[in-house]
Amino acid sequence: MRYNETTHKWESDYWHPAITTDAVVFGFDGEKLNVLLIERGNEPFKGSWALPGEFIRQEDQSAKEAVYRELHEETNVKDIYLEELQSFSDEGRDPRERVITIAFFALVVKDKYQIKGGDDAKTAKWFPIDKFPKLAFDHHKIIHVALERLQQRIHFEPIGFHLLDKEFTMPQLQNIYLAILNPPEDDNKLRDRRNFPKKMLKLGYIKETGKKVTGHPYRSPKLYTFDEEAYKKAKKIGMRLEF
Repeated sequence: MRYNETTHKWESDYWHPAITTDAVVFGFDGEKLNVLLIERGNEPFKGSWALPGEFIRQEDQSAKEAVYRELHEETNVKDIYLEELQSFSDEGRDPRERVITIAFFALVVKDKYQIKGGDDAKTAKWFPIDKFPKLAFDHHKIIHVALERLQQRIHFEPIGFHLLDKEFTMPQLQNIYLAILNPPEDDNKLRDRRNFPKKMLKLGYIKETGKKVTGHPYRSPKLYTFDEEAYKKAKKIGMRLEF
């Protein structure tokens, strides 16, 4: 680096790559996990499906500002919390030039958002996580890494509780764990409807409300709630949910 006395700016002798941002938005529909994709309207990969994202074009713009802007412009999604996942920098991941992308991810209630394509996205659409099409760039890899992050964290953090109402049933909570962890059909440890409530209550931060679902034609399910203070105490001690 050297300082240019004429322009009063620092100048570099080093090569600078292009930088993009990509958003992996998982949407839970009550039963399964979906991922939000856009159909590209421009080359490269015109007509292919991809994650919402774009180049960081302004010098004073952060990666987070860029990804929020592009997510809204390409899919109409806004007012969500995006967490930084990691960077992806393999050579050849973009046919135009050497591009490093900073990926972000989120987990939301799918039906809360009115999806529509915009900007250079021809259309936007939710796809089931196990049935999405062939993707442009290395976006299949990015989704896989984001899903792995969710699967790791759900054992230590109540990451799915914001998808539920304040009061919820155990089957509703269990469906979130099944959607994220996606165990084999013969894995009864997580699919067992009797075992799951015992495991969750043992954590100490899920409490019975003393109420049940009203108007149920058969046995009325109990309602539970998430105790945030109890979770903070459990986190200090250290906890892991095992099935």
